[in-house]
Amino acid sequence: MTQLQHHDVLDDLEAAARNGGAASQARLYCAIRPLAVRRARVELESDAAESVADAVCRSVVKSVPGRAVSDREAPDGSLVQLVHSTTRRLIDRTDAQSRIGLPTEIEALPECLREVLIMRLIVGLDVDGTAVALGWTRTQVLLEQHRALATLRTGAPAGSTSS
Repeated sequence: MTQLQHHDVLDDLEAAARNGGAASQARLYCAIRPLAVRRARVELESDAAESVADAVCRSVVKSVPGRAVSDREAPDGSLVQLVHSTTRRLIDRTDAQSRIGLPTEIEALPECLREVLIMRLIVGLDVDGTAVALGWTRTQVLLEQHRALATLRTGAPAGSTSS
């Protein structure tokens, strides 16, 4: 199954959870948990990542009944975007003792460049999956990935430009 097909499956599970009961919500929880776990494990120790992933899943599943189809057009619109942004917020709130940290060079990148590298190279999403998770276009993902890798290659300080 491609990542875009997976997003369609998640959309179907979201619709079922919105209209269904506990069993539908449990299926949605199980489907989104791997996304949250993979993202949280990038920056957190295993136990903290598991806790964050569980909190993300509970929050997302709890929000589904109140999410209208029109919410997909808003920030955090798609379910994948909501999982990613909720995971990012909870990672940011996690205490420093639970963090494993990223390499210094990656930490020094601006947030948008760092996120695209994390999603593409560490989490392992393809361009389309990263675009959905970040709410960007394919072109934006490819451009920001190029900028991030070029910055890392040249060793230039993040945010600097060459003349």
